[in-house]
Amino acid sequence: MKQLTASQFQRTFSKTAESLKPGQKVTITKRGKPLGVFTRLPARRIKMPNFLANLEATGVSKELGNQILKEFSDSLS
Repeated sequence: MKQLTASQFQRTFSKTAESLKPGQKVTITKRGKPLGVFTRLPARRIKMPNFLANLEATGVSKELGNQILKEFSDSLS
């Protein structure tokens, strides 16, 4: 695990954060003693809803769903 002093970490925070891979850690020290650990979090994956399955579950036809989406899209422009 990489180590940086508190002042080094403060000066190079952006560079340090960018250089770490998700899950990697850096120990922050002050006067040679561990002060804390900085860990880059893994990227959060957002699960998209299955719109077609949700539409079918409500009993609405695919054609009506397409019409609603078209009208909504047209209203934005």
